[in-house]
Amino acid sequence: MKKTDLIETRFKELLEFGASILGSAGAGPGRGIDLSQSQQWITSASNLLASVLGRESDYYHQLQAAFQVPGYRSDMARGLAVLKAAWNDYSKGYIFELKSLVRAEIFDDFLDLAQYLYDQGYHQPAAVLAGGVLEDGLRKLCDKNKISVPPKPKLDAMNSELAKNGTYNTLVQKRITWLADIRNKATHGQ
Repeated sequence: MKKTDLIETRFKELLEFGASILGSAGAGPGRGIDLSQSQQWITSASNLLASVLGRESDYYHQLQAAFQVPGYRSDMARGLAVLKAAWNDYSKGYIFELKSLVRAEIFDDFLDLAQYLYDQGYHQPAAVLAGGVLEDGLRKLCDKNKISVPPKPKLDAMNSELAKNGTYNTLVQKRITWLADIRNKATHGQ
């Protein structure tokens, strides 16, 4: 199962669990909820938001602020609303990091430069430059998917681990292997 599928499944499980906790409390502002279930829910929801969006995300901070007292229906309702907002934004692709956007712009410029070099007949430098972008992209994918890599990871090793992790399928893995081979040949003057 892919990580994105696991994340989606976990969001849905926690949303259902939170709703069932609230549903079992009955109506009225003074009605309490099961303390152990609410504590279990906030722990799991906090872990999910920290893992997927980071401890620095607004969603994580809002959840912590909303859920001050386990067992209080109002805190549970606020916490559930934060998790719903996070799921809504995550599932629609509205969550992204500025750092990632800037990096994408820079690498887009490098790919444009590689294309320019290629068009001008400088095939080897173009392949080396594009290969560097590919290698850095794989490194970032490993970081994002919590795959540990050595300080100077090999492109093939990262490619293999990402395919094994389910980040992409074997067809993508084979294409990346082919592109890496082109880069390696260009680097060695072939």
